[in-house]
Amino acid sequence: MKVLFVAHGFPRHLDDHAGKFLLDLAAGQQALGHAVAAVVPHAAGLAERETLAGVEVRRFRYGPDASETLAYAGTMADQVLRSWAARWHFLRFLVAMRAATRAAVAEWRPDVVHVHWWFPGGLVAWPGRLGVPVVMTSHGTDLFLADRSSPLRWLARRVLPAAAQATVISSPLAARLEALGVRRDRVTVVPMPVPATVPVPRAPVPGRILFLGRLVERKGAHVALEAMAHLAARDPGVHLRLVGDGPERSRLEARAATLGLADRVTFVGALPPSAVAEEYARASVFVMPAVTDWKGEQEGFGLVLVEAMRAGVPVVATASGGIGDVVRDGVTGRLVPPGDPRALADAVTGLLRDPAAAEGLAQAARADVDARYAPSAIARTFDGVYRRAVA
Repeated sequence: MKVLFVAHGFPRHLDDHAGKFLLDLAAGQQALGHAVAAVVPHAAGLAERETLAGVEVRRFRYGPDASETLAYAGTMADQVLRSWAARWHFLRFLVAMRAATRAAVAEWRPDVVHVHWWFPGGLVAWPGRLGVPVVMTSHGTDLFLADRSSPLRWLARRVLPAAAQATVISSPLAARLEALGVRRDRVTVVPMPVPATVPVPRAPVPGRILFLGRLVERKGAHVALEAMAHLAARDPGVHLRLVGDGPERSRLEARAATLGLADRVTFVGALPPSAVAEEYARASVFVMPAVTDWKGEQEGFGLVLVEAMRAGVPVVATASGGIGDVVRDGVTGRLVPPGDPRALADAVTGLLRDPAAAEGLAQAARADVDARYAPSAIARTFDGVYRRAVA
């Protein structure tokens, strides 16, 4: 079977952590004997065509290098909502994406087109003129867009039901698909795969708390900072490492200084996967204090949570979006209310002061994610989705 991915995000190189789950998903399909190609946006410094991990990547251009800034920064929706210039670039983006997808279908002749994020990707396949069955995967942020805009909700009610099959990465999102008119028998809940990596021996630094993710509102790094203010008053040995980058970084750095936490918080920046593995190995507790952001978006799944749990790090997260699918409170980690720094601090303190309980949660979490998120299991589920779409 030949599967064509269409997405507005994709790894730009093999060490690119952003969108890596799509390459992992492709690897699972290749292991089953399928061929995978991808239509994704171009950006400055990238080749228009290349092969990454056996995937033929076709990058469409939507302007000169200087204006191709919508993709790969995690801020496409923010840019389009806040700027008329970005909206003009986005129209060019859609036209180019649609043309590139149709060209790839005509030339490569896939058996199925797998669209990731109904918006904007689903627009290239609607209203059903590709001549190829379409599978549409919603990763969360795209579904929350429909909550904010009546025109987008109207569009979602037409684009999503037109897919032969639809998938979501967590169970709370399935109800959203049904509310937008997708038949329940066409919806499959299947997360993205999280492959096993070469294990780095655990050597946690006492009191080290790790946050890893894009520095955007939805990820909740600001809640982690506020929680640190409580933790620092209780324990002089705690330290927070913020791994990742994004538009909120300067504001977060200013807030850390205001809170008097400059010597308790390290802004590490973005790291390659090998260095991320070292961060997991040295962390005593991993936190993911995700919240609902100003656009109404929540965390659809929480891939870094699965990575941390597989690495054996005790985790504390918020009961937001699809995180409840990943963490079972009191069994594989701790869940606290979103936007509550004191509750986050209390849960972290509990794990730091009771290493035996923390280790018990970590061991249960590792066994759980190894069983549920293995690439081979995810690949077989998607293989079934593709075959139902083709049938």
